[in-house]
Amino acid sequence: MLGFDGVDPRWLTQWVHAGKLPTLQKLMEADSGKGYRLLGSTNPPQSPVAWTSFATGTAPGDHGIFDFIARGSNPAPSGGPIQLRVATTSFEVQPSGAAVARNLRSGVPFWQTLGNAGVRVVALNVPYSFPPDPMRDGRMLSGLGVPDLRETNSTFTYVGTDVTDEQQQHPPGGGAMTKLVIKAGVGHFELEGPSVPGSADRMKLPATVKLGTPAGGVTVTLAGTTLALLPQQWSDFVEVELVHESTRVKGILKVLVLELGKQTRLFITPIGFHPRDPYAPFSYPRAFSAQLADELGHFYKTVGWDHDTSALNAELIDEATFLADMDAVEKDRRQMLLTRLAKPDWDLLIWVSTATDRVAHMFYRLMDKQHPRYDAALAKKYGDAVLHEYQRMDATVAQVLTKLGAEDTLLILSDHGFHNYRRGLHVNQWLMQHGLLALQAGARSSSRELLVDVDWTKTKAYAVGTGQIYLNLAGRERDGIVSRADAPRLLQQIHDGLLALRDTERAAAQVVRQVYSGAQIFTGMRAADAPDLQLAFAENYRTSWQTILGGIPGALFADNDKKWSGDHAASDVSETSGILLSNRPIMRQAPSIVDLAPTAHVYFGQSVPTHYAGKSLFSAPLAAPTP
Repeated sequence: MLGFDGVDPRWLTQWVHAGKLPTLQKLMEADSGKGYRLLGSTNPPQSPVAWTSFATGTAPGDHGIFDFIARGSNPAPSGGPIQLRVATTSFEVQPSGAAVARNLRSGVPFWQTLGNAGVRVVALNVPYSFPPDPMRDGRMLSGLGVPDLRETNSTFTYVGTDVTDEQQQHPPGGGAMTKLVIKAGVGHFELEGPSVPGSADRMKLPATVKLGTPAGGVTVTLAGTTLALLPQQWSDFVEVELVHESTRVKGILKVLVLELGKQTRLFITPIGFHPRDPYAPFSYPRAFSAQLADELGHFYKTVGWDHDTSALNAELIDEATFLADMDAVEKDRRQMLLTRLAKPDWDLLIWVSTATDRVAHMFYRLMDKQHPRYDAALAKKYGDAVLHEYQRMDATVAQVLTKLGAEDTLLILSDHGFHNYRRGLHVNQWLMQHGLLALQAGARSSSRELLVDVDWTKTKAYAVGTGQIYLNLAGRERDGIVSRADAPRLLQQIHDGLLALRDTERAAAQVVRQVYSGAQIFTGMRAADAPDLQLAFAENYRTSWQTILGGIPGALFADNDKKWSGDHAASDVSETSGILLSNRPIMRQAPSIVDLAPTAHVYFGQSVPTHYAGKSLFSAPLAAPTP
């Protein structure tokens, strides 16, 4: 099973017809077209939801992952911000100094079930599989969801003489900003790492910058390692150790010199777990991460969000830097795949690349002349970035096919498609304009996140997350005022109002394609955690950036002025299918991502768990039953 996150069937078909993806074209045309199908995604069609359904064979209402973020307990406390948390994984540093990770999904991934039943499993970089799943006959490397050493999704560090006090206090999302003061050609700064056990402080790593050595370059010294770098030159991976009393944490990072001269500017990648001595295991067995480094002959990015989209979005690195780093990461990922593939010690191999998704998020703007961030000069240089990543996918599949035997089965999938994101809707402002949300002292907007200024005694509905609306329900929210008897009427009011919404500044364009009732689409043992309404936006629209964390700007719409210009997380599932390709005929006409788990069970002659939501793509076992 090869997963390519976010591959869109429209682009795939376009480039196949143009003869630019020859390997995928052969698979699509094989067996009179039976080797290719659209793959239904989850509602909403976003990575944490879809990949968790892939893993567990269940719908969101059962596995409990509905978005990237989730409400914590007491989601509307009086006089305080709403509580939000990462939806997929809990990672905490205990007072003892131990790091404890827990996957917050419900359900058991199919590879763990099969790996405990005698199927020899290798799983590489599967999203939202952290911490790794122990298996009797399996090895795995966790993918998207592995945090950095700051216990975040992926926090880069920007060090520069141009950093202001305001930027240090309020850095861009996904980044840390550090002021560099240089005197007599030497500057000092501190790199922040893990939390100090039992404290709000962080461990810090002193670093020194010395200009002019080598000539025209700079020397960066950190953790006893001295790096001599020239402008636009990446370092190799650097091993670092952060220490607080008896707690010692090892990690790896890279340094890039962005500029020397008028300003001195450095970029430091998120500090990843050390493959040979991880703060918390991100592979199973624990030593597997070190084995992969040994086979590569060097370290590799271990942070699950391994492409620095936040730094490009903050415009602290440029397109060339982003793509060069992506290229290095993907070469390592492919080599891991080919190395494992060549060994005779597996029955089921699962491998996922997220580059196809990340490049679409960041470069959609250069494929759309109407996008607010379209740039003709950049489009001339990087307008084919998405195509080039699809061609890398094609080349990877070609290499894999050469290593498969005649009886081996290949499945290629993407978890969702893609859409343009030109404009954002401030959902909380829309709720306010319709009398469903109120701010304290009668204010009409709030620049603060987490709904901190909301008057909960007058608020009936609120929005957080990528496309979710919740009622301020009595007995559920801490200060709920909506009775269960009034809830259906309010939900219908919001449903009808959002479907009727038109963007009068953009030729009365439809904004919301569909509004789904949470009670109807989210059923199962975790349904109580689901939103009351799930929004599905029309092409070119998405929830605004501010809405995701509970912001309430004064306007109703905002142009998307960020380089993150393509999206799918709050699009309509009916328009956001992924793709499914195979070197064998696919028997199901309308497969869904929940079908992959039962397919694996049937393939290996194992019984299909009765709680699975999907059905096998094949009608009979294709491999010898496992003992």
